[in-house]
Amino acid sequence: MSDLTHILYTLISLTISFIFLMIIKKKVKEDKTKWLIIKIFAVTTVALHYSSIYVSFFETGNAIVENTMLLPIYPCNVMMWLLLIVAFMKNKSSKLFKVLLDALFYIGLGGGLIGIVFNENYMNNPNLLDYDILKGLLSHSTMILGILCLFVFDFMRIRVKNVIGVIIGFIILLIDGIFVISIFNAFNLDAPNAMYLLELPFPKYPFINTFTIGISSIIICFIITLIYEQIKLPKSERWITLVKEHFDNLKSKTSIK
Repeated sequence: MSDLTHILYTLISLTISFIFLMIIKKKVKEDKTKWLIIKIFAVTTVALHYSSIYVSFFETGNAIVENTMLLPIYPCNVMMWLLLIVAFMKNKSSKLFKVLLDALFYIGLGGGLIGIVFNENYMNNPNLLDYDILKGLLSHSTMILGILCLFVFDFMRIRVKNVIGVIIGFIILLIDGIFVISIFNAFNLDAPNAMYLLELPFPKYPFINTFTIGISSIIICFIITLIYEQIKLPKSERWITLVKEHFDNLKSKTSIK
């Protein structure tokens, strides 16, 4: 964080989010209403992201369109659209939905929090009166709320198998980054640092790059979900138990042969 204003925004945002989530957890019972709330946050996030176009137009007569509005350049740009897709997907029992949901929950939540706490735009211009800065923080806050609603409403269940979705999510981010850079290069334009593939996210710490972040996140996700299962799930439903049973069955079949 860069200053007191930024710290206060983060604390206030998290406090309001916590209170709101506790209220809807108790009050909202129907799935239709739950998904409506998630859809509202998804649409609001996208609307906030593009709202600066209209603000700049009505203030100056010129609409300023940033490259992140044309292409998903950073992880949160992808997660913003993924939240919208997940919210409006009709087949919510499909494997595709579950994989996207897992990727969104972990990568979107982590990226959203980083996007608030270490917001580059704010650090370069610490002024909440600048609408571009304010809407950037607000859009991250609404995205986080939409993602957390998935967990609060029990649509997202923390399991070790969520790691598969996280892996696929990072692959999607890498493909997106390569695609964006290739498009810019094809038109002889200066390519942005899409998914931080061209430049380090934190130059002072060269060991922190896209690949180390991805690998460490997958490992952390595995450890957290493994511990969660040990605490919250009955022994018969835990990943460790299921894996052990699987290998025991393989051994028994091998011994019979």
